[in-house]
Amino acid sequence: MSPSNDTEVRLKADTTEDVRVKPDTTAVVAQLTQLAERNDLTEDDVRAIVSAATRLYSNASSQAGRELPPLTPDISTTDALTLSCALLRSQDLTPFEMAMWFGRGAKQD
Repeated sequence: MSPSNDTEVRLKADTTEDVRVKPDTTAVVAQLTQLAERNDLTEDDVRAIVSAATRLYSNASSQAGRELPPLTPDISTTDALTLSCALLRSQDLTPFEMAMWFGRGAKQD
């Protein structure tokens, strides 16, 4: 029996902590996880996926009125910083400009 769209599903991350998502997003998360393991994606494919994820995060944080935790615990610091640096470069930003924006969001504990 499949859960209704109002029920959350627990996805097991690569750590002991579970991630909760709605059933309609479970398939999308599974597809993205599979895509992350492939090596045949083009730069345009990756750019489109990261762009959509960026819009998703920005819109969700804006609607919540606060900075949301963006990553699951299984994402390494190296992976997070690799993406962070690429995002800064893609917008022609420097670490100084990043520092100005950094104060806008407060870390949620």
